[in-house]
Amino acid sequence: MKYFYWLGIIILVAAGLYISTQVEIQPPAVEKIKFTQFQQPEDLGKAIYETLRLEIKESPIVFLGVTPNQIEDMELWRGFLAANSETGSKYDIVIVEPMLPYVELLVSNMRIDIKAEPERFIEGVKKAREQGLRVAVIVPTIYSSQAIERNPATRFKDQYKLDFMSLSAAKFPVTEEQEVNFEPRCVLEQGVDVAGTGTLGCMVRQAARKTYRLKTETGKYSGLMEKTGAKDYLILLNRN
Repeated sequence: MKYFYWLGIIILVAAGLYISTQVEIQPPAVEKIKFTQFQQPEDLGKAIYETLRLEIKESPIVFLGVTPNQIEDMELWRGFLAANSETGSKYDIVIVEPMLPYVELLVSNMRIDIKAEPERFIEGVKKAREQGLRVAVIVPTIYSSQAIERNPATRFKDQYKLDFMSLSAAKFPVTEEQEVNFEPRCVLEQGVDVAGTGTLGCMVRQAARKTYRLKTETGKYSGLMEKTGAKDYLILLNRN
């Protein structure tokens, strides 16, 4: 009997050690903007700027992530860029992913597919910084979030040593039942999370679960912001 008891303990310990080596433990998220109702997406964008005013001023390069085909995400960053008008903080160059819809809502200087043309992008950013210009980059959230391994953001950080801040917008489930079919999925097992977006999916769900019992106002937008890494922020935004 003792043999099976100790065998069970050994198996549990070994399983725990295996999981700990396979799954990177994420630091706890820090609330920056609590769950709030906004009249327009631009209002959340302005709130993000006011909340991170110092961090933004110290970040000459910022990645602004959007959910493709969601116009409110573009409106969010339009509000952010409009609010950030202070000299020394304003972004002089706005680069957009050419395939994103609704980019006409933003005043952009350049269109570059950063995944297909990373060298061109890096060269452009370097030249801009040599001239003292600040750069904002509008791309899908799966490109901007530093929580996703092997995406353009992590490649630029690790391979090209680019220093930047990421502000990534995402949709979120409003009930526990919606989590089952919500994308990106919260899947961390190797070989299952082929897209590598599992960590981001888990972050979205963890933040969303704090809101399930909170009231929303019809006709408004629900949003919040959490700091999920040293220079990585997750913004949740839904149309009610």
